[in-house]
Amino acid sequence: MNPPISIRSYKKGDAGALADIYRKGVERLGPRAYRPEQVAAWLSIAPSARDLDRIYCDGRFTRVALDQNGAPIGFGDLAKTGHIHFLYVDPDFAGQGIGRALVAEFLRDARCQSLETVFSDASELARPVFLRAGFKCIARQEHAISRTRIHNYHMCFAVPRGSGS
Repeated sequence: MNPPISIRSYKKGDAGALADIYRKGVERLGPRAYRPEQVAAWLSIAPSARDLDRIYCDGRFTRVALDQNGAPIGFGDLAKTGHIHFLYVDPDFAGQGIGRALVAEFLRDARCQSLETVFSDASELARPVFLRAGFKCIARQEHAISRTRIHNYHMCFAVPRGSGS
């Protein structure tokens, strides 16, 4: 059974909890799909609370999933270009529909903004969430972080016309 959650916009005081969710997600879930050196490379680019606060004050749609006590358990963002940059869920709540709920919220935001396309560069772990939401996998992408090869997937969703509101 999925826990009761709510989703709201980012607030300035959220950044520390969101940075922790990012790190915990990579540390605990990353090894399910990536080698130890890849997880270490991914962690090397983890945003700090200050980084997240700076990023999330730039006008993008940032959503925070909250547990029944109001504590952040997931987050993500949708830029005005249609790019979903981050999508992270606390490992203690992984597999309970929180990522799916956040993506659905971004698709509503995209419709309201009359965006034609929403896209993301999804990890191996996030790819199934995007596929279930109707995204298409355009390409597997290989890149390097600190000389360590790692992959993700370019995912794309065509926002249906006439579905704003």
